[in-house]
Amino acid sequence: MIYWLTTWGVGQNMTIVSMSVTDELLSRFDQISEARGFRSRSDALREAMRSYLDEAEWQNAQGENQIVITMIYDEIGPRGELSVLQHRYEEIQMMLHLHLEKGQCMEVFIARGPNHRLREILGKIRKVKGVRSLRFISTSTPAH
Repeated sequence: MIYWLTTWGVGQNMTIVSMSVTDELLSRFDQISEARGFRSRSDALREAMRSYLDEAEWQNAQGENQIVITMIYDEIGPRGELSVLQHRYEEIQMMLHLHLEKGQCMEVFIARGPNHRLREILGKIRKVKGVRSLRFISTSTPAH
């Protein structure tokens, strides 16, 4: 259940949001927020919300953009398929390969181009069998 209450902060309206979460989730969130240097839970939640919105808005954005894509996979995994993608898409301008612990590898692509092509690249990577983790960061300037 979420409750909303509007208040006024310094120079802008702020809404107080009350929400239900498990004790474990809240404890983990607080620990990570403190470790990352947030002054308050509210600051951390605002940053998390902005990040969530930026990613969602990017999915529908038009025009040019830059993204950093990171993938983690088993060493005996999809490196060949990822290499084919790298050569097939001229938007992928840089690649970095790291050997991690326990037979895992990390691949990092830096890509620049039309958003529809960048979304296409992400879609192709998601279909590659053996990719355990896929994350991306859009470097566009947020609208808020």
